[in-house]
Amino acid sequence: MVKNILCHAIYQLVILFTIFYYGKHLRKFSSDQIFNIKSGLYAPLFAPPSQHFTIVFNAFVMMTIFNEINARKVHGERNVFKGLLKNRVFCVIWLSTFIGQILITQFGGAWFSTAPLNGTQ
Repeated sequence: MVKNILCHAIYQLVILFTIFYYGKHLRKFSSDQIFNIKSGLYAPLFAPPSQHFTIVFNAFVMMTIFNEINARKVHGERNVFKGLLKNRVFCVIWLSTFIGQILITQFGGAWFSTAPLNGTQ
């Protein structure tokens, strides 16, 4: 279990720091609009919410949501999807969190410091 926690923590940190600090450099490798946005790194203190920070926030929450599936198996089992739909409480919480994240991202605005994203972002 400790191995899973450490591996996922390192995975999340690498992805989030890459998007946070090198997101503006990733647009060179992408022809779509995922990274074709203004960087929020040097924005003033009370600037409106940026798509850059919203993408970082969304990536963090989505990785955490999918880690919930991995965290169901803690004794080295290989198939994390086995019996996934048998626990209705887990399914309801997981779907509620997923839908809530989409709603917060799209409609949270100043309350949650988010900017709306398009489908590819």
